[in-house]
Amino acid sequence: MKTIVQWLMMKTLGFMLWFRYRIKIEGAEHLNKQTLKNPGGVLFLPNHPSYFIDPVLVPLTVFKTYPIRPMIVEYMYYLPGIHWIMRFLNSLPVPNFQTSSNSLKKKKTEKVFDEVVDGLRRGENFLIYPAGKVKYTQKEVVGGASGIQKILSEAPETNIVLVRIKGLWGSSFSRAILSKAPSLGEKFLWGLKIIFKNLIFFTPRREIIVSFEPAPADFPRLASRLELNRYLENWYNQPDGLSTTKELLPGDSLNLVSYSMWGEQYLPLHVQAQDNVLKNEDIKIPPAVRQKIYQKLGQLAEVDPSTIKSDMALDADLGMDSIDMAELAAFLQDEYELGVIPTAQMTSVNKLLAIAAKTVVLQDENQDEEQNLKKWFTPIPHQLTTIHAGETIHEVFLSVCDKLKNRPAVADDMAGILTYKQLKMRVLLVADYIRKQPGNTIGILLPASVGATILILATLLAGKIPIMINWTVGPRHLEAVVKLSGVKKVLTSWAFLDRLDNVNLDGVEELLVMMEDVRRTLSLKDKLLATLRSKYSVNSILKTFNSPRSGDDQAVLLFTSGTESLPKGVPLSHTNILANQRAAAELVELYSDDVMYGILPPFHAFGFTVSTLMALLAGIRVAFHPNPTEGKKLAKGMQKYGVTLLCGAPTFLKGIVRSAQPGQIETLRLCVTGAEKAPPELFDLFGQHGKRENIVEGYGITECAPVLTFNPPREPHIGVGRPLPGIDLLIVHPETYAPVAKGEQGLILARGPNIFKGYLNPGISSPFVTVDDKEWYKTGDLGYLDPSNYLIIAGRQKRFIKVGGEMVSLSAIEESILHMILEKESHSGEEGPLAAVCAKEQPGEKPRIYLFTRVNLTQEEANQYLRKSGFSNLVRLSQVIQMEEIPIMGTGKINYRLLEGEHLPKIEKLETTA
Repeated sequence: MKTIVQWLMMKTLGFMLWFRYRIKIEGAEHLNKQTLKNPGGVLFLPNHPSYFIDPVLVPLTVFKTYPIRPMIVEYMYYLPGIHWIMRFLNSLPVPNFQTSSNSLKKKKTEKVFDEVVDGLRRGENFLIYPAGKVKYTQKEVVGGASGIQKILSEAPETNIVLVRIKGLWGSSFSRAILSKAPSLGEKFLWGLKIIFKNLIFFTPRREIIVSFEPAPADFPRLASRLELNRYLENWYNQPDGLSTTKELLPGDSLNLVSYSMWGEQYLPLHVQAQDNVLKNEDIKIPPAVRQKIYQKLGQLAEVDPSTIKSDMALDADLGMDSIDMAELAAFLQDEYELGVIPTAQMTSVNKLLAIAAKTVVLQDENQDEEQNLKKWFTPIPHQLTTIHAGETIHEVFLSVCDKLKNRPAVADDMAGILTYKQLKMRVLLVADYIRKQPGNTIGILLPASVGATILILATLLAGKIPIMINWTVGPRHLEAVVKLSGVKKVLTSWAFLDRLDNVNLDGVEELLVMMEDVRRTLSLKDKLLATLRSKYSVNSILKTFNSPRSGDDQAVLLFTSGTESLPKGVPLSHTNILANQRAAAELVELYSDDVMYGILPPFHAFGFTVSTLMALLAGIRVAFHPNPTEGKKLAKGMQKYGVTLLCGAPTFLKGIVRSAQPGQIETLRLCVTGAEKAPPELFDLFGQHGKRENIVEGYGITECAPVLTFNPPREPHIGVGRPLPGIDLLIVHPETYAPVAKGEQGLILARGPNIFKGYLNPGISSPFVTVDDKEWYKTGDLGYLDPSNYLIIAGRQKRFIKVGGEMVSLSAIEESILHMILEKESHSGEEGPLAAVCAKEQPGEKPRIYLFTRVNLTQEEANQYLRKSGFSNLVRLSQVIQMEEIPIMGTGKINYRLLEGEHLPKIEKLETTA
């Protein structure tokens, strides 16, 4: 049956191509048992001149004799219309390292190559593009790609067939015309339009030649990857005979074919952007940085760094493949605190130096698609609003949907704009899938987005607890989360993971379920049932799904970043969250025509409760952006969606206002900052846009769902504001817990309906203390209340710091470094501590972390070990200081106060002088 369907599919594809292409086959008669006599399968190696067309041509021409399993990059594999064909052909999706690199992609790539090797040994046939990408110029550049060499080294019995496709350079699917991968749907509709304009049968046809050649005797099977790749490039780039040339290796001829029978009409050629890095002497970069980059290049390319020249190409001259490029991009990001670096723009050593020196502006390869926002700006009455009635989050959500129906609710660049009615139907559809999954918890690993919002609400409606997964914290944290929560499935998205750069997902990789795959399992019956249920009353829906009805039921499990060695599980109930939101709404005037900008990730307490849920439950539109560090895009998005409400950490907010052009944040009426101390610079930046009075500061903790205090708009900005209605604060002595006088500094205690009941972790000490017969939560922060009951934060009690809103434990870093020292060499007989970690925080700046040690240890060694130990990229030592001995107190404990009070100022003075 499969053979018949495959035959019909190939015939249909051939018929569709006939209207525009005249396909000529050369050399297919030489593909037989005499020329392909090795015991293994056949590996077809074609050039890659275009999108969509040439991937179809090779299987189309040889499918009768050689059924082929294509290897295809994931973004094409998942395209609608392509995916079902690829699945039917048993294709192998391979990650795209040009967009990002992460541990999941690396492991998937290894599995794909293992499957290819095993399949070739079994006699299966595969199609792999040696270059791994559509070519940008008339010449095919394989560069440093290592896939083919790796396969042949492990499966030397493989038969090789070289394939060259001629005549497509200049087609509407080639980079001669396109600046980026096209939309298949749009191209298909455009093609239909052209065919009908040419009266169906009179469309000018492009001649394509597909040439096959069994690998000749001189094919370098056992050569290095550079030698093998040069051989393939030379074979692909021979004259194609379609134009006259004197070059030995000219590549493909530019072949323009009119798309109209009525006259000569052509699409405009795409002009490739010129590299703006020309001469090495133009780049001003410290010799030490240049040396470090050359050493890294030498390590990756396995060459002597002294042989590297500044004009060398990273792929052609140094033989670096896509995985090498991804590792190099991660190195630059870590070492020089750069943002996301598109690997396609890392072309030469010169360009690399310019990127490190920040003398080159990288092009934004992911331009936002134009979006029709007419529905988003549907006129909405300007009325005060608040959180709707209901004991649980999902009950409130359903009530809002019933009331607002066709009013726009959420939007992002992936999902577009959804009304409350559409959002409700999708939540019901996904809830039916989720309630059939094992366990009482569902992991969610997604950024701020419509998709994450749907999953959160669907999980709650399905009677399960959402576990919000933080992908930035490293494998040790992730493993602890899985162990503590018992989560069996983590829902995520391939589209998100494809862009997730420089992270390690060990610990959850085996649990990941792609929502793209889930979506394809949802039948028409499922969708019709969800549509029918969306007509039910709120009570009927809750009964249908047997959803929790009590506010005391758990609504989410969030995890702290680990103030000690492991993260703490923080269960929050529906009452905790809704009480906090309703209290906040008493101080903040919310209007029905407001627009919230959701930019904080939902694993962050502020992101989960405020950015994701609060506005939605109040009937306010929410626009999402997945990356809070993209200041320029966020500023554009604020203007695009007409954002009036914004919440975020100071670091993210500074990125927005610094990038904002005049008028881009004009609609903003209220910005709430929290998660870390807001520096004066932040208010000054907002003042430059006339919005200084629109930004207010608050204070919160994950365990408190999360807001405790807030500076009300149009009132004096003092400290972090006053307690929310229903929340009590008490300042006590940090050791005796005796209440202190008003204005006196002490430990901050809190109580209220928003505060959780205790940690998930077994055996952990209670975070509560009883004072005056009342139970209070110990915040761990020091501060005082002024006469007007405003809270002023003085410092932190525990040894942790905040970096980008994330908690980082100095004790955990110290413990890990000590473990490294003891592994490196024996110090068991020595007296006194071997290492101590301190930090210095400055408002508006990234905290600097210092390691004091008595052993010979470099900064690079220590930071590499922290990565291997599972710490996130946020954790990075700023300096390693060698000491003869580390000071201790009379109790035998390390004297951190002495290190911070005497040694750090001296070090900072030396740094400033240098």
